[in-house]
Amino acid sequence: MCSAAPRDSTAFEVREALAQAGCPVCRLAVRSVGRWLASVAYDQVNDVDLRSELRAARGFCNVHAHRWLVEVHSVLGTAIVYADLLTASLRELDADTGQRGGLGRAILGAQAADISNCPACRAQTEAEDRFLSALLATSAADPRALDGSEGVCLKHVRAAVRRGGPGAERVLQQTRSAIERLLGELGEVIRKEDYRFRDEPRTDGERSAPSRAVARVAGAAGLVDTPLQP
Repeated sequence: MCSAAPRDSTAFEVREALAQAGCPVCRLAVRSVGRWLASVAYDQVNDVDLRSELRAARGFCNVHAHRWLVEVHSVLGTAIVYADLLTASLRELDADTGQRGGLGRAILGAQAADISNCPACRAQTEAEDRFLSALLATSAADPRALDGSEGVCLKHVRAAVRRGGPGAERVLQQTRSAIERLLGELGEVIRKEDYRFRDEPRTDGERSAPSRAVARVAGAAGLVDTPLQP
């Protein structure tokens, strides 16, 4: 490791993720949100400020609500949080029942909730920013840091390019090379779907190419498409 490369825990997490398949920023951000959700369920479920924040956001967004349900496995935490949210929703729906059109206004207000208000989405965005910054600093200080990696997904390479600098240049080059290889594998997938070539063996790369292409364009499964600051 270059002596000038960052050595904090975030940078080490980035280096470990670079050795694995897929976008390291996606991987680490999704994992970070999972840990945050677990922390909420087991340590912060009665936190007054967080509960107020959740009520203001009208709960987690769809993706994070279902991650909570599938991953957290806290019956008590789920009951406490969602009883609070449902009670707040009833108050909102009943607020103007004595006035003409009150229910309609309450429903429209609920529909207007912005996904960016989801506390888990904000935790994800903060994690993406933190890990992308560490990735750029690491690749700027150590030209070999990206060796063997697949670069990052399109969302994070675009964010890297907006930030600029030598680290971003290296991330862009690595990602371009990975995309070009992926396009070659997708071309073989398409060719071998032709009945004339269906008997030809598929490589491991060709078998995984369609799912890797989706993740390259959309980001890793579980990553909400929230905007990143330049």
